[in-house]
Amino acid sequence: MRPLFYDFPSDALAWEQAEEYMFGHDLLIAPVMYPGMRRRTVYLPAGATWKNAETGASLSGGQAVEVETPLDSIPVFVRDAAAISL
Repeated sequence: MRPLFYDFPSDALAWEQAEEYMFGHDLLIAPVMYPGMRRRTVYLPAGATWKNAETGASLSGGQAVEVETPLDSIPVFVRDAAAISL
């Protein structure tokens, strides 16, 4: 586990993300941090394309996206070209 800026040091917004982390090189985790939280904004660092592990949607990095945060699911995004099958 490490902060986003370790993998994306040239992305200034990656340095500002305190509630997201990289799990290894390929997984971006955006945990639910507060009681009653049902949606959250997730920043996807520039320099990669990301796949939402739950929906399969492919998203460009360098943007913030709104995701659902049901009680039984943690938002996870997989970096492009990851050696992980979903």
